[in-house]
Amino acid sequence: MERGSLGRWLLIAAGIFLFLRFGTDLLSGDHKPARKLPADPVAAPAPAQTRAPEQLCDLWGDRFHAQLTTRGASLKRFKLTTAKYRKDGKPIDISTTPDQEEFQQLRFQFSNRLEGDADRQLDTDLIDWSLDKTDGKSCEFSYKSDKVELTKVVKLTSRPYELDVSTTITNRASRPLKHAVTVQTDAWRYEREVESTFLTKSPLITHVECVATDGKVTRLTPAEFEPQDFEDTAVFPRNSRNPGTWYETPGQPAVAAVSNAYFTHSLVPLKAPGGPAVCQTRIEHRFARNVSKVQDDPNGGALYRARLAYPQMQLEPGQSATYALTTFSGPKERSLLAEAAGGTHSVDQLIDLGMFAFIAKILVAFLLKVHGLIGNWGVAIMLLTITARTLLFPLTLPSIKGMIKMRELKPEIDALNEKFKDDAQAKGLAQMELWRKHNVNPLKGCLPQLASMPVWFALYATLQSAVELYNIPFLWFPDLSAADHLYILPFIIGGTSFLQQKLMPPQGDPAQQKMMLYFMPAMFTVFMFSLPAGLGVYMFTNGVLGILQQQGVEWHARRSLKDGKGAIKVEVVSDTSKDKQKLTPKGKVEDRPQLGNGKA
Repeated sequence: MERGSLGRWLLIAAGIFLFLRFGTDLLSGDHKPARKLPADPVAAPAPAQTRAPEQLCDLWGDRFHAQLTTRGASLKRFKLTTAKYRKDGKPIDISTTPDQEEFQQLRFQFSNRLEGDADRQLDTDLIDWSLDKTDGKSCEFSYKSDKVELTKVVKLTSRPYELDVSTTITNRASRPLKHAVTVQTDAWRYEREVESTFLTKSPLITHVECVATDGKVTRLTPAEFEPQDFEDTAVFPRNSRNPGTWYETPGQPAVAAVSNAYFTHSLVPLKAPGGPAVCQTRIEHRFARNVSKVQDDPNGGALYRARLAYPQMQLEPGQSATYALTTFSGPKERSLLAEAAGGTHSVDQLIDLGMFAFIAKILVAFLLKVHGLIGNWGVAIMLLTITARTLLFPLTLPSIKGMIKMRELKPEIDALNEKFKDDAQAKGLAQMELWRKHNVNPLKGCLPQLASMPVWFALYATLQSAVELYNIPFLWFPDLSAADHLYILPFIIGGTSFLQQKLMPPQGDPAQQKMMLYFMPAMFTVFMFSLPAGLGVYMFTNGVLGILQQQGVEWHARRSLKDGKGAIKVEVVSDTSKDKQKLTPKGKVEDRPQLGNGKA
C-alpha cells in the first residue's frame, strides 16, 4: 500500500471514529433523582404555611402509570409498566423533576409576558388545586378565587402512553382581565450524567425540539444556549439566538418535546380560543456561583425545557376559554408514534435518523418487516445487514478487483521502490505509467465505496435510535441496546477484522502492512467496548460477509489467471539511469536503451 492509499485508509478510519464519537446522541430511561433546583424567578411560591396538604391522583393507562399532584395539577410520576421497560426489577420512571413543582410536566401557567398586576387573571402561577374526582381513568382538578375559576381534566386515551389534557379558565371578576397560557414539559440532567468520554457518548444526552406542522424539526442542545448570570442563586441561560428569552421556533407547532433517542415527553396542541400556539425551548445551565463552569460543580447540570405558548387573551366578566392538548410520554416506538394523537400530528418526527433519514426510513421499514416475520431482533439485524451488503456488492467489487491487481503488480512496484528510492519524482512517473498501462486506478475502488457510506451511516443511525432493541436479549446479551457486559463481542469483531485484513492482498511495505493488520482490528475492538450490542451484531455480520465476498472474488480471479487471462507485462523507463528497464511479473530486470531523461 502506497502512502496515498495508506492516507485514504487512515482518513476513512478517522471518519468512522468521528462518526461513532459524535454522530448520534443516545439516551436511556434509567434516571437518577434530581437535586433541589433554584426556583424560577418569574413564579415565586406562596408561603408554606398557607398551602393545603398535597393530594395525588393515579391513572393506570395502557402500559403506564401516571401520578398527578394538586401542586399545580401537574405530572409528578410517569412509570412504564411493561416488562420490557424495567430496570433492576422496577418500572422505569421517566419523570426527572418529581419534587420540583415549578418544573413538573403538564404544568399550566397563565401569566406569560403580562406586564403589571392590575389586569392579571391570576396573581401567581404556583397555586394549590383541589382534587374533585379520581376514578383511575381521569383526574379532575379545580381552583377558585375572587377573580378566576379554573378547571383541569386529565384523562386516559385509548392509545398507549397518552393523556388528554384540557383546562378552562373563567373570569369571575367584575372587570375584564387578561391571561396568557403556557404549558410545559421539563427534564433535569446532571452534568455528570451527560458527560462523554474520549470514545463514547453518554446514554443520557438530552435535547429539546419543536416539530412544525410542515414536518420541519428543530433540535437544540446545550451548546445552543450560553450561560448568563442572574442575581438569583442559579445561573440561567442566555439564548444565543435571542438573548435572555426562550427561543421561539418559527411556524405553527405540531409537537413540542424534551426527547432522547429512546424516550420523549411531548406536547401536541389541539384546541385554543385565541389562535395557534408557538413552540418555545430553553436549556438552563445551573451550577454553584463559586465555580466558573458547570463541569466544576458535582451537582451542576441543565434543565431542558419545552413549552407551548398561546397568545394573550382578555376575558370579559363571566367569559371562559378552554385549552386542550394531548401528551405522549414514553418510548419512541415507531408504530406507537405513528398513531400518537390520532396519527395526524407528525409525532413520529421525534425519531432522529440523522442526515440520511430518507435512507434510514427504508431500512427501518425493512427491519420491522423482517422482525414481524421471524420475531427475533438479532436475526432481523443480521438479515438486514446481509440484504444491504448484497445490494451494495456491485459498489465494493471494483475495490476488491483493484486490490487484486495491485497485488499482481507488487513485484514491479517493489522493484521500482528499490530502484528509485532516491528519486521520488522518477518513481512517481514510473508508477503512474505502470498503473496506466494496466488500467489500475487506486481511487477507482475508493469512490464506489464512498458512495455506499450513506447507507452504512443510515443503518448505524437506525440501530442507534431503535428503542425496539431496548432490553431485548439475544445470545448472551441481556440488552441489544447496551454494550456487551461480558466484553466478548468486541474481541470477536476485532478477530473478524484481523482475519479480513490478513486475507486481503498484501500491499505496501512491511511496516505499512503490519500497521493495517493490527491498527484496524484494534480500533474496532476499542469502539465495541461501549457501542450497543445490536450494532455489534451488524458489524460482525458485515465483517463475515466482507470476508466471504472477498474470497469469492479472489477465487474467480485465480481461475482467470489459471486460464491464462490477466497476465501482466510492464515496461518502465528510468529518468535517472542510463538504461531503460523492462520489468516482468517475476521481478526480473532486462537492460534496454534509454528513451530520454524524464520520459516514459
